[in-house]
Amino acid sequence: MANTMIKTDLTTEAIGDPGDAVELFGTHKGVLVCRPGRALRPWFCVPDGCYALVTRFGKDEDYDDGQPIWPAGFHFGAPWVKVEFLITRQSVVFNMPVKGCKTSDNVTVQINLAVVFRVMCDPAKGEDPSMARHFVYRVTPRGLEQQIMDACEEATRSVARSLQHLEVYGLRTDRSGKGAKVVKGTGDAEAPPEELDPDTDTALRQVAGPSDDQAAARAMAKGGDVAENMRRTLNDQFKAQGVEITDVVITDVCLPAAIVSQMASKTMVVAQNAAQKMNQEYEMLTLKQGEEVSTLKQRKKEEREKEKQTGDQVVNEVQVQLDKMKSETKVMLNQVKQESKVRVQNITADGNLEVTKLDQEKDATLTQLKSEAMAEAEKLKAETDLYETSKTSEANLIKAQNEATATERMAVAEGVAAPHVDARKQFETKQKQMDVWTALSRNPGLVVSGETDAELNTLMLCDAIMDDKASTGTKSQVLAEMLVMQRGSKVMLNLGKDYGS
Repeated sequence: MANTMIKTDLTTEAIGDPGDAVELFGTHKGVLVCRPGRALRPWFCVPDGCYALVTRFGKDEDYDDGQPIWPAGFHFGAPWVKVEFLITRQSVVFNMPVKGCKTSDNVTVQINLAVVFRVMCDPAKGEDPSMARHFVYRVTPRGLEQQIMDACEEATRSVARSLQHLEVYGLRTDRSGKGAKVVKGTGDAEAPPEELDPDTDTALRQVAGPSDDQAAARAMAKGGDVAENMRRTLNDQFKAQGVEITDVVITDVCLPAAIVSQMASKTMVVAQNAAQKMNQEYEMLTLKQGEEVSTLKQRKKEEREKEKQTGDQVVNEVQVQLDKMKSETKVMLNQVKQESKVRVQNITADGNLEVTKLDQEKDATLTQLKSEAMAEAEKLKAETDLYETSKTSEANLIKAQNEATATERMAVAEGVAAPHVDARKQFETKQKQMDVWTALSRNPGLVVSGETDAELNTLMLCDAIMDDKASTGTKSQVLAEMLVMQRGSKVMLNLGKDYGS
């Protein structure tokens, strides 16, 4: 017998910190109550998702009058005030296999149950919070586990005794919302084999009892009722202890391996017969569909040929009409071309005549306009010359008057500005003299003499020139000789290498 279900153990676990309770409840499905430790600090925390019971020196401590459950959050308290118990708020799934169940035909089976329950201590739902202490001190997780097992085993064995081993599979609860489909075999009582002779095998055609599909359907209906009845029965027993059974699910039914093999063989035969029948139906449908496709192709081919012939006939008729229209159009086109040619020639001749007439009228008009324009131009020229002469005379008169006035005003202005101009010219003369004296003061070769004799001054100038250490034939020597000659001095100068006078 195959047994794949692991029984859930309902336990109480000790933890170090209250905050570890949430993780423990989530990972270990059988833990209902935690007993956290207490650190030496003046506060403690209560995690969310739990019913917390607090004690002072081991005695139960209410959070408020008539409220034994402490809310989640941060609380101040001495080290001797501690969170004694944490009870999970979530629903717990308790898996349990019920072994050794006897059917009505004395076959031993195993029925696996899943019981979903929760502890009823929530004041927000109108429940009594004092049931938390009742659950911890009196019921306990181990006691609850044993009570649920006893109650479920009794109810399950009672149900199994009312069914045959062929019907027990129907006890499995379907929570998917889909209707279960029962395969009806060809060997059932209501469906005798088609290959039997109705005249010679009448005994085989007699109905000895209900068929397998009817038994299976009845068992499935009974399985749903059994789970619901078991849930109501368990609630009547455990609600008084603060535990609500929310659901009971029959997850699996395990038969002996030999019986499972027999049932699988029978099911395989039924499935093979059904598959063979479906294959025959498929082949018939395929053959029928092939014939229909061939017929449809032939009909469509004939219709296409017919439409093609009709189309060719229509095309020929249209082609004939088109050729006829082309011929008529060609004749009309030639006629239109001839008429157009004659009309163009007439229009051209009329146009040329009209152009000649217009040219003559244009020449006459231009001649007349030219004569009138020339006369008007002569008249305008004479008037222009007269106007120009008169305006020029007036302008010359005004010009002469203005020039006389300007001359008179310039004379007056010069008379007024003469003293100022004279002073300015004297200032400029003195300024230039100062520039000359400044230049003379900056000349290192300047010779200053206090004598009034021109000859003596000339000799002194020549002596200053000769003091320059210049070789014979230099510019200084030549300038000295020229100076002496200019003065007409009778002094003879020797410009030799070693002598001079």
